[in-house]
Amino acid sequence: MATDRRPALGPATGFTLVEILVVLAIIGVVSGGVLFSFGLLGNDRRLSDEADRLSARIALAADRAELEVREYGLRMQPDGYEFLAWDSRRREWQPAQDDALRARRWPTGVSAEVRIDGRSIVLPKRRDALEPPQLGVDARGEFNAFELRLRREGDPLTEIIRPAADGGLEREQVRR
Repeated sequence: MATDRRPALGPATGFTLVEILVVLAIIGVVSGGVLFSFGLLGNDRRLSDEADRLSARIALAADRAELEVREYGLRMQPDGYEFLAWDSRRREWQPAQDDALRARRWPTGVSAEVRIDGRSIVLPKRRDALEPPQLGVDARGEFNAFELRLRREGDPLTEIIRPAADGGLEREQVRR
């Protein structure tokens, strides 16, 4: 009689195909979340958020100018910006008294370029109380012709803010 010399099969070892696929799916979801949180995919949300905040503050200054029947201005510096209001009694620009329009610093890595009537202007290196604002909104809530370009170091995206034809502000995103 012939004897069967095959070893007896014991319990199966290793992972099933379903288990491997589940682990790969979990790794994919986690790595996708990490990429989005660091801004490695798509737009840099922090730059867009800063442009949103600045647009809202400029619009607020325009509303305040109309309500108070006085001029407001935006003075830009390399490290930030501040809103000013025209004091007709003193005949000088004064820092805006509204907390929403107080002086702000740019977040780390953000820089701004200002263009007036299509020409780039040089921002002052230091804060000077006598320096007038570069951007203005008159007592009717109308802006001078400006273009603000916000950039973040290492990001090809540029956020552009400019007056719109309807009297408000328009935004544009451009890749360098």
